[in-house]
Amino acid sequence: MVGRIHILLPLFFWLLQGSSLIAQCDPFFPKALSPRTAHYTMEVKLDHSNRMLYATQTIKLYNHSPAPIKNLRFYLYFNAFKNTESTFLKGTTQIFGQGFGERNAKEWGWVNIDTFRQDGKNISANMRFVQPDDQNPDDQSVLDVLLDTPLAPGDTTVLTLYWQAQVPKTIARAGYSKDFYLFCHWFPQLGVWEEKADGHWDWNCHQFFRQTEFFADFGVYDVHITTESKFVMGASGCLVSEQRNTDGTTTRHFHAEDVIDFAWSVYPRFTLQQDRWKNVDIKLLIAPEHASLGPRYLHALKFALEYLDKHVGAYPYPTITVVDPPFHGLRSGLMEYPTLITVGTFYGMPEGIRTMESLVVHEFVHQYFMGIVASNEKEEAWLDEGFVTYFEDRIIDAAYGPTHSLIDFLGYGMGNRELTRTEYTGMQNPRSGITARPGWMFTENNFKPLIYSKTATTLRTVHELIGEEKMDRLLQNYFEQWKFRHPKGRDFKAILKAELIAGLDSTFAKQVFELFENGIEKALVMDYAVVQILNEEMPPAQGVFGQNPQNLQYKDGSGATTRRSTVEIQRKGDWIFPVEVLVTYADGSNEKFTWEGVDGSYKWMVWNKPDIVSAQIDPEHKIGLDLDLNNNSLTLQPNTAPLWKYSAKATFWIQNLLHSLSFLM
Repeated sequence: MVGRIHILLPLFFWLLQGSSLIAQCDPFFPKALSPRTAHYTMEVKLDHSNRMLYATQTIKLYNHSPAPIKNLRFYLYFNAFKNTESTFLKGTTQIFGQGFGERNAKEWGWVNIDTFRQDGKNISANMRFVQPDDQNPDDQSVLDVLLDTPLAPGDTTVLTLYWQAQVPKTIARAGYSKDFYLFCHWFPQLGVWEEKADGHWDWNCHQFFRQTEFFADFGVYDVHITTESKFVMGASGCLVSEQRNTDGTTTRHFHAEDVIDFAWSVYPRFTLQQDRWKNVDIKLLIAPEHASLGPRYLHALKFALEYLDKHVGAYPYPTITVVDPPFHGLRSGLMEYPTLITVGTFYGMPEGIRTMESLVVHEFVHQYFMGIVASNEKEEAWLDEGFVTYFEDRIIDAAYGPTHSLIDFLGYGMGNRELTRTEYTGMQNPRSGITARPGWMFTENNFKPLIYSKTATTLRTVHELIGEEKMDRLLQNYFEQWKFRHPKGRDFKAILKAELIAGLDSTFAKQVFELFENGIEKALVMDYAVVQILNEEMPPAQGVFGQNPQNLQYKDGSGATTRRSTVEIQRKGDWIFPVEVLVTYADGSNEKFTWEGVDGSYKWMVWNKPDIVSAQIDPEHKIGLDLDLNNNSLTLQPNTAPLWKYSAKATFWIQNLLHSLSFLM
C-alpha cells in the first residue's frame, strides 16, 4: 500500500471503568527465541496515596558464559531522580524545557533494596553503589553485589530482593503526573554479562546519563501488579490473569518472554481502543480527550507492522501496547519499551500534520532495532536510533506520499525523510563530532542531528546508491543473523561489506562502503557545487602550425569559429565521493559525466555543441549527505515559477492571519 489511505480500519472501542480486559494473546512461545539468561518474577504494590512501590522480586539467573560470575551489577535508575547531584541531573536545571528545583521531599524518587538473598542466604552487606563511568560519588544508579558463592559456567542461582521505591514526580519519562504513572526502568535490573574485546567476561552496566538510553539482556518476566481498582493498566507482554481484592485493589499478572525489559503504565481515565494485525493484538490506551485521534495511531501502526514484515522480518511477539498520556503527563511519552511504546499528541491535531503518526511509527520500529536486534543504546546509539529513523522515513513516506508525508497543510508539504535530512544538514556545526561514539559524549544540541538524522541520511544514501532491493536484502540478513542477540557496529559493517562486494562492481562497492564508514566514523562535510557555466565563441585559428620548419602552415584567422562550453564544479567540503553531473543543452538534449571529486575543482568542456543551459550535480538525488542542495545546480535562465507560487501562498496566509488578528483588536 502506498499513498494516502482514508479507509477506516475496523476498530473496537471499550471504555474501561476501573478494570482491564484480559488480552486475547498467547504470551507463551513453543520454544525460546533468546538465550533467556534471567527469569524475573515480581510481586509489586503501588501505594497511590503515598507514591510508593513495595516489591518482592525473584531472579533466576543462568550463567551462559565460560567464566564464573563473582559479582552482579544492577541498574537502579529510579535513583537518577533522587537529587540534583545524580549523574543524570547534575549540571542542568531543566529537562524537556521544565525546571525541577522547587520540589518537596516526596516529589523526588529513589529505590532501595532492603534485603538481598542468594539461594536463601542474606548477602545484603555485600551491596555497594559504584560509578564506573564518571566516578561521581553521589550517583547511585548502578549497584554492585559481591556474590557469596560465585556462579559457575552453566549453573543457575536464585536471587531474592525485597525493595521499595518512592515514585518521582515526572522529570523525564519515569514517574507520575497527578494520577498518571509510567513505570520504566523502575526495578533493580541486571546489566549485560558479556565478553569484552580482550576476551574476558564482565558486566556492561553503565550509569544513567541524560544522553543515553538502555541496554539489558533477554529474559522472561512474570509481574504481578496490585493497584487501586480505579486504575486502567497497560504493560509489556500479555495480561494472563486479573483478580479483584477485598480491599478495593486489583492484582494483574502480566507475562512476557524473550524481551529485554518490562514497563507499565496506569491512569484511571484511559480509554482502550483495540485492533488486530494478523496474530498481533494491538492495544491503544489513550487519554479520553485524544480518543478521536486513536484511529490515526492504529492505522499508522498497522501500516508499520505490514511494512516491516515485508522489508525486514516477522514481528515475533503476540502483542503491542501503545500508551498516549494525558497532556499533563506528556513528558512521560515518546519512548520505547518491549511490546509497549509511549507516544504523544495534542487535542485537535489536524489530519495534515502527521507528527503523531511519525512518532508511533518511530517508537514501534524500536521493537526491531533495540528490542529484537538488541544493540547497546548507550555505547552505539546510532545502531538503533539511526536505523529506526531511516525506517520511520521509509514507512511514513510510503504511507502518505514522499513529498507531503509529514506535513500536508494549508498548501504546504514536507516529507518525513526531508525533515530528517534537514535536521542534519541544518546543524550549526556538522563537524561537531563523529556519530560512532558513546551517547554520553554528545551534547544536547548535537545528539539528535548526528545519531538520528545523520545516520538515517547515510543509510538512505546507501539505499539510493545500491537500490531498495539490495538494501532490503542486507538489512534482512542483519536482522536474521542478530535477532535476540547484541550486535555491535562492526557486526553490521561486516554484513554491509559482504553484501556490497557480493552484489556490486568492486570499485563501486568499495566507494559505497567507504561512504558509510565516513558517515558514521568521521566528522566530514560533503558539499559539491556548480559554480559556473560558460558558452564561448572561440576565434578561428591563427598562426603557424606544424612540426617541420620546412613545411609550416600559416592560418590567418579567417576560418570558421568554434563553440566551447564549460561547466565548472567545486568540492567545498572535505568529504570526497564521486558525483554524477547532468548537463542540459539548449536543444533539450542532455548528457552525464562523473567527477571523482579528488581535486578541489574541475572544469568539464565540450566543443561545437549547442549551448549548455543548466548543470545539476546528483540529478537523481541519491546523495542526501550533501549539505547544500541549493548550490548543486545552476541554470542560465532560471525558472522563477516555483518561487512565485510559494510567495503567493505565503502572502495569502499572512493576509488571512492579519485579517483574523484585526477582529481581536
